[in-house]
Amino acid sequence: MEHQKPPASRRSAGSSPAPPRRHRTRRLPPLNLFRAFEAAARHSSFTLAAEELLVTQSAVSQQIRQLEEFLDVRLFRRLPRSLELTREGTALCATVSEALNMMARACSKLSDPAAPAVLCVNAAPALASTWLAPRLKSFMEHNPNIRVTLLASSDPVAFSRQDIDVAIRWGRGAFENMHAEKIADEALIPVCSPSLFKDGRGGISHDELAGHTLLQVLNQPDWTAWLEKSGLIRKPFHDTLYFSDANLMIAAAVQGQGICFTTLLLAHGELVSGRLVRLSDIEVEIDEGYYFLCSSDMVHKSKIAAFREWLMTEAAQTVEEGRRLTYGAGQPVKP
Repeated sequence: MEHQKPPASRRSAGSSPAPPRRHRTRRLPPLNLFRAFEAAARHSSFTLAAEELLVTQSAVSQQIRQLEEFLDVRLFRRLPRSLELTREGTALCATVSEALNMMARACSKLSDPAAPAVLCVNAAPALASTWLAPRLKSFMEHNPNIRVTLLASSDPVAFSRQDIDVAIRWGRGAFENMHAEKIADEALIPVCSPSLFKDGRGGISHDELAGHTLLQVLNQPDWTAWLEKSGLIRKPFHDTLYFSDANLMIAAAVQGQGICFTTLLLAHGELVSGRLVRLSDIEVEIDEGYYFLCSSDMVHKSKIAAFREWLMTEAAQTVEEGRRLTYGAGQPVKP
């Protein structure tokens, strides 16, 4: 009868457990070994490879030996007057040649001044979706050598750690260790869906205003300043809905869920389409606004300078157009 190995649960207490299996770490030889191998394979000569690489013949021979030891295979047959690839060397040569050519082409594209430059823009979500994204095609048409990648985020900006060229953030200008420039002087305006107007008439009375729901972003500018400038005595709204993002607030306003106070930049698209209307021509300037941000040492780089100039022009035109739009049916909110 054959002796069988006892199961693990019945092994003696003194037996050692099997060592855990280790995953082999992926390691690659230094790139210069592959370059020497590819040149030697192409020329079938260590001497000619050395002349191409501007090193000695013995240096190439040593690099090939190191590569063979690393891979634990023979790559060449050393013949009296030439070299000949082994079966393993032939298999490796095709892959190494393709990889080196791909790296060379990639480097050429990066250094080619005629190649399109990639500009990575990271903008606050509300501005990115409602205002910036619809205009980027126009920017690229006027700047065919620049391709834009748009990311949406409100996270703090650190150009030294993030792979972005430009950021747009809401604030008061207190951005440290970077170039910061306000893209437009913002103003607070009240907007709502035209469906909130009664009997198709324009304008909402003060009493009606107080009877609606206020739509508000957390930590947004104080809307009471608008009431004070309008000469209206502050009255509480019927209810308040809070949102984490201005884009969500504006979408709720379009759906007729209430009245919100927002800026000309954010509301512009919906005002032009008629999905939102201004309730008054009165606007309140605010200290906060959207800022163009970039690394201080990159502000004059051509692709960043071109985007900055376009951004400032577009923002100024948007604000100007927003101020020319009619509010309600020409009637402001009145006490």
